[in-house]
Amino acid sequence: MNSPTSLVSILVPAYNAARYLPELCHSIQAQTYPYYEVLIGNDGSSDNPASVLAPFLQDSRFHLLEWRPNRGLNVAWATLLSSMRGEYWCCPGADDVLYPSFLEKRVEAIELNPQACLVHGAPELIDESGAPFQDGPHPLKLPPELRAPRSLEVLLQHNVVNQPSALVRSSVTRQLLPFWHWEWAYSPDWFLWILHAAAGFDLLWDARTLIKYRVHSTSLSLAPKMDHVRRAEVRLVPVVALRTAAQFTQWGALGWSRWGRTLYWRWLRQAAALKSRGGLKPEWTQMAAHAYYGGKGRRVSFWAELTKHLVGVVAADVRHGRAQSRQSFIVSGLAQIEDPIFH
Repeated sequence: MNSPTSLVSILVPAYNAARYLPELCHSIQAQTYPYYEVLIGNDGSSDNPASVLAPFLQDSRFHLLEWRPNRGLNVAWATLLSSMRGEYWCCPGADDVLYPSFLEKRVEAIELNPQACLVHGAPELIDESGAPFQDGPHPLKLPPELRAPRSLEVLLQHNVVNQPSALVRSSVTRQLLPFWHWEWAYSPDWFLWILHAAAGFDLLWDARTLIKYRVHSTSLSLAPKMDHVRRAEVRLVPVVALRTAAQFTQWGALGWSRWGRTLYWRWLRQAAALKSRGGLKPEWTQMAAHAYYGGKGRRVSFWAELTKHLVGVVAADVRHGRAQSRQSFIVSGLAQIEDPIFH
């Protein structure tokens, strides 16, 4: 490593996670790489996390930030990212567990590639009790390096970054924070990764398993009543993120000129499906239109937009179906880019 004493900021948003925090903190203290700070954000919890954290706060590297009322994951992320001091940052879940070499291997990998904005890897899935979780997602085989602009195109197709396992270059993140939209319920990290890749940086993949990721059967993200939000965001995030990136980077501008219309058409197709189920929110229509037309002052009607772009929507839908039929891994974003990773 070029700089073996690089400080890593470990950011831990916590909401009613006191049951799991000691196990995570023990795994942090067991790291073979000792140069870190831990910022734990108590997001209005009702289970008194300060009591279980008291022994760890005697370690000068651990810090507890608290606020009330509960403000949600997006605000917690923004608060912790704004407070970090490290050259790199990571954000494991409050209920995750790090292997002892997690920081050492991540720092080593990213410092060998100055053009990389992050390094991530596959997690070991565990259930609420810590037992191995059997029903995991389809494994996706990533190359060790995704270089720009391919890193951006891959992210427009799917959020391939395993966020809890990622170590990220702080200098890049700090420059991008002013462009980060915080209103996403499920995909704030996907938006952020697209911005990072659009800035011209590489993504690194480490096949070694260095983190245990806890899967909850009662997770809110799996709740059927929130399905319309998930469906909206998988189409909104790529179009809004790429348009945002087009403001400050050549890769973003080139990506928008090539894929912007298709991304917007794919959103309109999803919006039509949401509309038929009574799940389309007017603010989503405006957000997508603001991105497409490049101005927040423009008010649009969903039906007018669908009519105006109907030919493009149908053509994009046909291309999307053909692209997906050639894939072994079904992406949530723009399938038409057709990167070999997903075939």
